[in-house]
Amino acid sequence: MTTLPARRVAAALSGKFAFEIENSHHRIYRLFLDGQLVARTFMSHGARELSDFHIQKMAQQMRLSRKEFLAAIECTLDQGAYYALIRERL
Repeated sequence: MTTLPARRVAAALSGKFAFEIENSHHRIYRLFLDGQLVARTFMSHGARELSDFHIQKMAQQMRLSRKEFLAAIECTLDQGAYYALIRERL
């Protein structure tokens, strides 16, 4: 069973991938490319670790496979490659 620290995921989304953050009852992350909303995901404010279930759901919401999502968080998938994948999948 794989888990990821929520802080590491949040840092990658807001920093490396430039998702906009909205604080509501959850932290909502939105990614706009060319003025279009292309990905949206969220995390609970109190989350410390993401379980396999949450990893899979976030990957789907970001238009990535689970393996690609883990690569994105582990820094082997950079911003340019992620944006290219998104543009292909639209």
